[in-house]
Amino acid sequence: MISGLILINKPRGIRSTHCVSTLHNILKNKIKVGHGGTLDSTADGLLVLLVGSATKLSNYVMMLPKEYSVTIQLGTITDTLDYGGEVLARNYFKHISEKDIDVLLPAFLGTRMQKPPVISALKLQGKRASDLKRSGLEPEMLPRPVTITSICRISSLNTEGQVSLYIKCHKGTYVRSIVRDIGTMLGCGASVLKLTRVKTGFMSLDQALPFDEMIKINEKNISETILPIQNFIKHFTLYDIAEPLEVELKNGKIIPLTELQCISRGMVFAQDAVCAAGKNLVSLGILRYRNNKAFFKPQTNLFLE
Repeated sequence: MISGLILINKPRGIRSTHCVSTLHNILKNKIKVGHGGTLDSTADGLLVLLVGSATKLSNYVMMLPKEYSVTIQLGTITDTLDYGGEVLARNYFKHISEKDIDVLLPAFLGTRMQKPPVISALKLQGKRASDLKRSGLEPEMLPRPVTITSICRISSLNTEGQVSLYIKCHKGTYVRSIVRDIGTMLGCGASVLKLTRVKTGFMSLDQALPFDEMIKINEKNISETILPIQNFIKHFTLYDIAEPLEVELKNGKIIPLTELQCISRGMVFAQDAVCAAGKNLVSLGILRYRNNKAFFKPQTNLFLE
């Protein structure tokens, strides 16, 4: 069975779930299709689709750092925090300068508490916050820790109050919330005018297939566009496993780390996940420590054909 990742350049106005269902229908429902984290319908850029056994990798794709280009509109506040929502207020912004923006951006670096948007896919008691909001409820969005490793201005501030930023962040970070907080700190409010996901881990937008090209995929040519699982696992600290140990990992046994050989370091923190790979098996898991000894505990096994 075909398994791997397909990088799609999702246009604005199309939901991530539509991309998944479109590819699923193209493959005549014979192969599982999933995604590695949604992208707002009002945003465009890199969407990682998962095919076959790679659908098990969804949580691991979400662990990867992401990079965005965002254009913000000063002075405009909307209920969705972006251009697609209802305008709640329009405030004066002409007094804001590029220096005002540059001075406050470093405050966003590192790990900080962030309040997620109400209109989001974040689940509260099993239901999406956006669905609760649209049903007339007011879900309480509690701040949670997020990590931003880089944020900088990449354009001049124009006379209409629009300016672009480049942001590198980790799992759970909402760019719309960053923009909201920037607007609050400037005292004029702000919302997202354009948002593009440029990169997820090592996977970049310039490698992605335009959505219009994706609909031309079929069972015969899909291998030409698919990214093998072996390429994806390079994001993680990687251990080589001898073939006899593959059987033990398949059965869920914990393996002493001394029996594995580390062959490369990845961008995902080792305390979050590591990978052991052999001839017929890719096993993603976590490190466990017992009596001052380290062990590899398998959590997700993918069998190579």
